[in-house]
Amino acid sequence: MNTFMNVFGLSIRSVLRKRAKTTLLLLIIFITSVFIFAGWACKSASIQTQNESKQAIGASFRLEENEANRHVRMEELSEQIGEGISGSADGYHKEQLASGSWQTWTDNSFETLLVEDILRIAEVDGVEEYNITTANTVVNPVNFERIEDKDVDQYSDQQGVSLRGNLCMELDFDVQKGNIEVKEGRMITSEDKDVCVVSREIADLNGLQVGDILEFNNWKERETSKVYKAEIVGIYDSISGITPIMYGDSYRSENIIFTDLSFPEKPEGNEGNPLYQYATFVVGDVNEYEAVKKMIQAVDIGWERYDFLDNTGMSDTMTENFGELEKMSSLILILVCISGVVIICLVFLFWLKGRVHEIGIYLSLGRTKFSIVTQMLLEGVLVGCVAFLLATAVSPMVSKGIVGYLVDYQAQLQAEDEQLNSNMVLNGSLENDNTEIVGVTVEISGDVVFLSGISVLGVIMIAIALSCIFVMVRKPKEILSRMS
Repeated sequence: MNTFMNVFGLSIRSVLRKRAKTTLLLLIIFITSVFIFAGWACKSASIQTQNESKQAIGASFRLEENEANRHVRMEELSEQIGEGISGSADGYHKEQLASGSWQTWTDNSFETLLVEDILRIAEVDGVEEYNITTANTVVNPVNFERIEDKDVDQYSDQQGVSLRGNLCMELDFDVQKGNIEVKEGRMITSEDKDVCVVSREIADLNGLQVGDILEFNNWKERETSKVYKAEIVGIYDSISGITPIMYGDSYRSENIIFTDLSFPEKPEGNEGNPLYQYATFVVGDVNEYEAVKKMIQAVDIGWERYDFLDNTGMSDTMTENFGELEKMSSLILILVCISGVVIICLVFLFWLKGRVHEIGIYLSLGRTKFSIVTQMLLEGVLVGCVAFLLATAVSPMVSKGIVGYLVDYQAQLQAEDEQLNSNMVLNGSLENDNTEIVGVTVEISGDVVFLSGISVLGVIMIAIALSCIFVMVRKPKEILSRMS
């Protein structure tokens, strides 16, 4: 114990006596500590983002078809019908053409979300309201004209308008996003039947008003198919427009007509066979969001058929939104630790070169090499403790700056990637999610301090141990001879 106290006392006096070298070591360990803090802080940072196309809909969930399961069901039904046999099963159809090739297709009954599953989820405690939205259905406008680009060849277009049915139009995705606003008349409710809401552009082009009747039928059989009528109950104005889901004037924003839930299937020729594309479930109490989510996931339905999406647009974990950030954080830690070991090792080598006389005296007094190296380690740890305390004070600000820079950099890479992907889409229109970073929270928690402290201590001890190797490998006689 006395020996240790003697070594500890010598370490303190040595650190205080060699002020210039101590200050240099203090500065290097301080900078290393700050960046190690930042590396660990990046791993535990909370990146809060807001996706404008999702956030507007609030605390809700969305149900839609799972594409992978769709292909599995198609393969199973094909096997059920039989290899080399034309036939139909559960909305899946296959037929051998005269040329010998096979044609397969599906109808609404295969593609639609199942109403019974939607209703089971809607009954979960905490779900305040829900909406069902149909797929955009192209139909023929019988007694009015659509908006059309006269300079574009319309041969490949269906030359129709798109109907989108909602159980509750107020919960429609584009209404919630603020893309459109009904400024004349009203929105469609669950009690409505055979009603519609049209765009301002179609209303102006055709001189339409609330209360007028629009007529639609099947675009494939314009002259012979049954005509269905819908009363205009509202006219909407485009705020930022509705992103077309496909190329062509039939899908353009101005030609989208909102209807009650059951209307689109009628003029399409599928009355009684709807195609429900989305179901949205709104949580009444935001504080119960996670609890409601677990209860919904516990509902006994065929979940493999669906994708269950979080519509809040918010994420508390950095890695969910910026997949590369954790890798970048780990890379920072590795690079800082390696560079810290190298730099501190070089500083101590420089320090030891000026202490050959001191080491020689210690050896001549009978001190062991181990006690000398222990003193060097204690000196480094003492300086490191002071540097670490200083780093703890400034690390929150520095870490937030570094995390903010990395987040901005990652967001820029994602934006460039999205732009590249949008250029690869046939019509060049890829929906912009407008993901905005609204907050970067860096909390220097106890875990971060502990992990940073262990990392800094490890760097110091490895660096000093490496620099002291020449003391351990040289014989005392060699060291003493360098004093002359």
